[in-house]
Amino acid sequence: MELAVNVVMIMFAGIGAALFYVGSLIAAVTAFRHTQYVYGALSLLIFPVSIAYCLQYKDKGAYAAKFLLGGALLMLIAFGLAMLFYTI
Repeated sequence: MELAVNVVMIMFAGIGAALFYVGSLIAAVTAFRHTQYVYGALSLLIFPVSIAYCLQYKDKGAYAAKFLLGGALLMLIAFGLAMLFYTI
């Protein structure tokens, strides 16, 4: 049982991190495309800034937000499973 939980947590965390990274790249490209260079540069340097961009410009960042929020949700699920099954 413990091995299965570990595998599921690693899969959720890995897929979530990959989705979040791809969403950040899409948000950066979208920001550069709409001549918002500060958001584009900050999205490349500090990935959580891309969430702020997607929330502030909902119409422009809707596609990137799907990746970002889905990835963040999967990482939170993995963290929740870790907190549920393992105590320090």
